[in-house]
This record gives sequence, C-alpha cells and structure tokens, in this order.
Amino acid sequence: MDLLQLLILAVLGTLGGALSGVAGVGGGIVFVPTLVYAAGWDIKEAVAASLVIVIFSSLSGTVRNQRSEDPVDWRATAVLSLAVAPASLIGVYISTVSSTTLVQFVFAAVLLALAYPTARGRGPSAQSKETSLPLILLAGVGIGALAGLVGIGGGVVLVPLLTLGFGLRTKRAISTSLAVVLFTGIVASIGYIVGGFSDLVSLPPLILGSMVGAWFGVRLRERLPDRTVRLGFAAFMVITALRILSDAAGIL
Repeated sequence: MDLLQLLILAVLGTLGGALSGVAGVGGGIVFVPTLVYAAGWDIKEAVAASLVIVIFSSLSGTVRNQRSEDPVDWRATAVLSLAVAPASLIGVYISTVSSTTLVQFVFAAVLLALAYPTARGRGPSAQSKETSLPLILLAGVGIGALAGLVGIGGGVVLVPLLTLGFGLRTKRAISTSLAVVLFTGIVASIGYIVGGFSDLVSLPPLILGSMVGAWFGVRLRERLPDRTVRLGFAAFMVITALRILSDAAGIL
C-alpha cells in the first residue's frame, strides 16, 4: 500500500470518526465502503474490520462526550448493551455462513431504509412516553444482529430507539448511542477474530483518523446546522447503497 492510499484512508477514517461524533453512528457506514472501494477489500472482511475501527472511534467520542453538555446516560447504555452487544454475535454467525452477495444486499437495504428518516430528522422526544422495557430489549437484539452482520455498529437505529424508548433528548441519545456502539463493537470484533479475521494491515490510518475525527465530531455536533448534517449524511447513504447494489448485481 503506497503513501497516497494511506493518506486517503486516514482522511476517510477522519470523516467516519467525525460522523460518529456528530451522529452517534460509530462510523461503520463510512468504514465499510472505504475498505471495499478505497482498499479493495471483500465486503465480509470490510465488515469485520469496520467493527474493529468502530471500537476506537466510539471510545474517542465517548470520552469526549463526557465533557459535553449532553453526556452519556449510563443507565440506558447498560440496559441496551446487555441486549445489543451479545446479539451482534448472531449477525457475525450469519455473515460467516452466508454469501457475499447477501451481505451486500442487506447492507444496501439498511442504508436505503434509513436514508429517509435520517434526512427527515427526529422530532423532540423530551416529553415522549417511555416504551416498555421488553420491547426495547427485543429491538436491541434485532439492532445487535444487524450490527454484527453489516458492520455499522447499530448507531443509526439506536438513536431513535433511545429517544423513543428512554425519552432522551436527541443530543444525549447520540452520546449514549456511541457508548452502546463501543460495547457492541468489542463483542462483534471478538466474534470475527475468533472466526478467523486477521487482516489488519489497512486499519492503522483508519483507526487514528477515526479517533481524531470523533473527538472533533462531538464539538461539531453543537455547531453545525442539524439539517445540513442530516441531508449530507442521507445523500451519502443513498449513493453508497446504489454503488453496492450495482456491484452485487454485476452492473459495474
């Protein structure tokens, strides 16, 4: 891998990290396509590597969030992590026995399904009635399995679950989501490593970039217009999904 490619990976890692800090998503939505299209990885290997990187980006963002005006809600983190993190191993197992094409279609479908609600944004939740705990845990199991399968950490769907299920304000839900993603990434990464994943050559620039990006992403979250972040993020999701679908279908 030449110097230019390392620099590109570092920049993209910083972008993914910044997204993790701004939106509480862990950055996997950036890391998976980065490794597939910039580094030429197979999507299954990219999913495994993404979850390793997510550990560092979410750790950096979580540490920084503790100094923000909307710190982590550790009660909600503990409750959700008990469901989401172990369930990620379900997705890890499905990935190991399924075809690459299936993983591509699932990943693209997740991106497209979440693009519209991401662009639309989330309404205020301060007065939301809390959802029952069994339903929250059931949703957490589904999110964890999805996270393990497609390497996104689950933050994109954790944030609305935290606002609706626990009545958290959106910015505090983002901080809390990142902490849950941290524990999910640890468990899912162990699952992939035990399953044989060992290709770590391209990860250092992405890891370093993601840690720096997440630190500043938390600060940007309070300064950037919400609508700009939402629309830009949603557009990226749609473009990435279409590219992955075209590859899976053999169009390009």
